[in-house]
Amino acid sequence: MILASVTANNFRNLEPDPITFHAQTNLVVGRNGQGKTNLLEAIYFLATTKSFRTPRLANVVRFEQPSVFVSGALQRQRIEKALSIGVEAAESRRRVLMVNEESVSLHDYLAAMSVFAYSAARLEILRGAPEERRRFLDRGVASINPAYLQDLIRYARVLRQRNALLQSGSHGSLEAWDAEFAISAAAVQRARAAYADELSAAFAEIVARHGYHIRDLRMTYRPSGVDDPARVRRLEIRARTSLAGPQRDNIEFAIDGRNAAEVLSGGEQKMIVLLLKFAKLELFRRRHGESALFLLDDLDAELDLEILQNLLTRLPSETQLFATSAKEPVVGALQSGPHRRLVIEKGRVIDSRDFS
Repeated sequence: MILASVTANNFRNLEPDPITFHAQTNLVVGRNGQGKTNLLEAIYFLATTKSFRTPRLANVVRFEQPSVFVSGALQRQRIEKALSIGVEAAESRRRVLMVNEESVSLHDYLAAMSVFAYSAARLEILRGAPEERRRFLDRGVASINPAYLQDLIRYARVLRQRNALLQSGSHGSLEAWDAEFAISAAAVQRARAAYADELSAAFAEIVARHGYHIRDLRMTYRPSGVDDPARVRRLEIRARTSLAGPQRDNIEFAIDGRNAAEVLSGGEQKMIVLLLKFAKLELFRRRHGESALFLLDDLDAELDLEILQNLLTRLPSETQLFATSAKEPVVGALQSGPHRRLVIEKGRVIDSRDFS
């Protein structure tokens, strides 16, 4: 799939001018604070309805503006599609999703365009709370199995109802929900476990192929289960919330049994997360027979530039790449093949040139 252009209205500091892209590599450069990351974030927002920088969508709306609107022209399997998303800044957060100027459901909208993003915020996969790792896993599962989103929605609905009963003290009604709770939880955890196994294998293949020195990292999915239902029920009644299930799952990243975030240097952590993103991209390509868009934000010199260049060289030719960096060595690595260099100043692309 190829994103031919994007237009962002009231999205952070970006000016509402159409921006066109190279079919392969797009290198976005400029001084700090000019809008490089904002452009990648707008692309991610267009594809996913979310930001890779903040969970609060109100933060992406330009100051004192009532709404944000992003549109783009996409080419996928020789079919052209026009995508657009509009979100109000008000508390209602009313959202309008359109494909080819027709309003569509969230499920159909998300199926139109796929993207993977690497940024400094993604280091929370290693450093952050289990919630970050669950989100990382869920996005991966949904990328190869869009129906998984319905499993998550179903589980979330059952969990809310079950927690409401626990909080209200209506314990006699719990059994009526326990069967559906178990079924919906099992569907989520089966999908997570299968994807975690595939991702771990793909990651190991990439590490071995490129000779990266961190080879003994172990990624282990830890589902939250119940060994003693009666005991857990007593604890849940006391705590007034569900104490087991997918909402308490975790993924462990360990080296020799130690937390990877405590063992690895900052540069090594960045490299591991980047390699995980390449592994996700590879799983998507295997499942769908095409590549997703790939966003690399704020690449820095702490990365292993030789391996980075090898990774980029081995990307399938149809992979469209968008990258930002303020470091000249990284910029040099990204300029090795055909690309477009876009210079951003005050939210506007002031120069756009193609190089071969």
